Amino acid sequence: MSKTESLVSFFDQPFNIPHYQRGYRWEEQEVHELLDDLWAFSKDRESGDFYCLQPIVLKKNEAKHGFKNETKQCFDVLDGQQRLTTLYLLLVYLEDKRKEDNYNKPLFRLKYETRKKSEEFLIEQQFKKGIDETNIDYYHICKAYQAIDEWFLDEKHAGAKSKLVPILMDDIGKGNRNVRFIRYEVPAEDTKPIDVFIRLNVGKIPLTDAELIKALLLQQDKYDEDEIKYIGMRLFEIATEWDRIEYALQEEGFWFFLSNSGNEKPTHIEFIFDLVAKNLQKEKKYFKSDPKKHATFLILSQYVQDLLDNGINGEQISRIKVVETVWEQITTYFEYFKEWYSNRELYHYIGFLIAVRGNNIIDDTITKSKLLGKKKLIEELEAEIGKFVLIDKKRKNQDDSEITVNLDNLNYENEDQSSHDRKEILDILLLHNVYASLKSDKEKARFPFSLYKKTKRHEKWSLEHIHARNSTTITDLEGQRSWIRDHVRSLKRMNPVDADLLSRMETLLVATDIDNQEFEDLVDDVYQAIDTQEDSSESRKHRLENLCLLDSATNSMLSNSVFDVKREKIKKREVEGAYVPICTRNVFMKAYTEYPANNFYWTAEDRTSYLNDIRSVYEYFIGKIPNSKK
Repeated sequence: MSKTESLVSFFDQPFNIPHYQRGYRWEEQEVHELLDDLWAFSKDRESGDFYCLQPIVLKKNEAKHGFKNETKQCFDVLDGQQRLTTLYLLLVYLEDKRKEDNYNKPLFRLKYETRKKSEEFLIEQQFKKGIDETNIDYYHICKAYQAIDEWFLDEKHAGAKSKLVPILMDDIGKGNRNVRFIRYEVPAEDTKPIDVFIRLNVGKIPLTDAELIKALLLQQDKYDEDEIKYIGMRLFEIATEWDRIEYALQEEGFWFFLSNSGNEKPTHIEFIFDLVAKNLQKEKKYFKSDPKKHATFLILSQYVQDLLDNGINGEQISRIKVVETVWEQITTYFEYFKEWYSNRELYHYIGFLIAVRGNNIIDDTITKSKLLGKKKLIEELEAEIGKFVLIDKKRKNQDDSEITVNLDNLNYENEDQSSHDRKEILDILLLHNVYASLKSDKEKARFPFSLYKKTKRHEKWSLEHIHARNSTTITDLEGQRSWIRDHVRSLKRMNPVDADLLSRMETLLVATDIDNQEFEDLVDDVYQAIDTQEDSSESRKHRLENLCLLDSATNSMLSNSVFDVKREKIKKREVEGAYVPICTRNVFMKAYTEYPANNFYWTAEDRTSYLNDIRSVYEYFIGKIPNSKK
């Protein structure tokens, strides 16, 4: 069970730090960060009614707890002891001001199970006497108290005692702004608190915003006994729906279709709560700026309280109706997501727009979905894609004349060598791949946004020159021999075969040592022979017709290789499990060229056919823009 409680509600209670917890280890940085946050909250009345600390997880200690002269229920602290101990030290430091302001309630008590005299050490405030090096816990507690003193002595924090005492000591009363914990109590039937502690601290059950919201919405102690038997069933249904949504969002294909972020968060339903909270904050302005910690939870918390206090359109509603109102917004998002994911056109179009523009397009797309039929929605999405990839820029040539940039003269590196069109090229090539997947004859073919985005996060995507002379120099003997071996096989397929060049290569291949200059001369001659076959020109090597998408790891492996060698290396990478985009595979399989004359070189005919295919996709989407001119 969990609930939000003010710090003062913990007062006059004993808390035991079990033996399996590590001791107190906060240092100056953590202490000062906590004080800075409390100070900022106390000064900004627009930041909400309470400052929410990280959750504290407790379990009733039914055994003899060891506190002196204590008959009250004791709790083991399974998580949160660093914060609780630091707040205890802070409250001791503020003791004079607390009493001056008539806050006289006894503080909570703490005992570290592994330190027999820790209760006396804290109650007698021995940490105020200097650094106690009796044990490591006492040492850090004393240092933390010194850090508190240093913070208050800083002139930047003048008047802090007067401001912090009320927010630390006020209860959850009307008009009070205070510090609160999310209090989790482990069920009594859970007889293995050590296991609970381990799960919490290795992240198996992380306390995310979604978990806090779940506690906020599904807590049963807010209902009377006579109504909980009916309402309990509805809360159970919501909990079941929650699990179903979470399970669906955990599927990688679904998740990376919707999100550009990684797969790190354990609860993916939080993605939807973030969207809801962002809209609520924009509309209601509950906070002057988003809270630093647990922003989504705090915004939803304020929204729940707002509905409880003010109802909907001035009409009061019950708590269960409030919960259903919030939950309906979550399920509405999810139902749209399911519909988009199941429809191949919506999947590819919306997936592309999210990939290039982020999930800020989601709400706008939902609005259009409500107003338009599916056919009209698809047309709107095609127009949006057209607007996004539309090339609308000018640049200057070396002679300082201005030219209009178009598909034919997009450049990886422009003639001035200080400007480029790489972003436009990347976006157009991504669209080319996404649209190729949509139009694929393979049953239910889908562009793998999961593979694309995971690669983008870890290895990055780069533009590979299909035919290019890489400027990287190979100087190690094994690297030189490997390059020669790869290219001997390729040159043997030339027509006609350059026997003299092959002879030089085979001679160097068995040489004990290779002179670097001799190797570079050989590389130049090989490329000159290939260039003759490919009908390539230096001025067009950076154009779209000579570029494709590859992950940076594969790109680096292709360094200084000709087309034929690159194809073999790419095939090997695919066999090893690397993801190669469909259009890049098509390039090296020469799928865009009708009856290619050979499969060994990237010829003028190949470049033209490839560019024409890209152009057909580009012009299709540009043509969907209202009043567009191709």
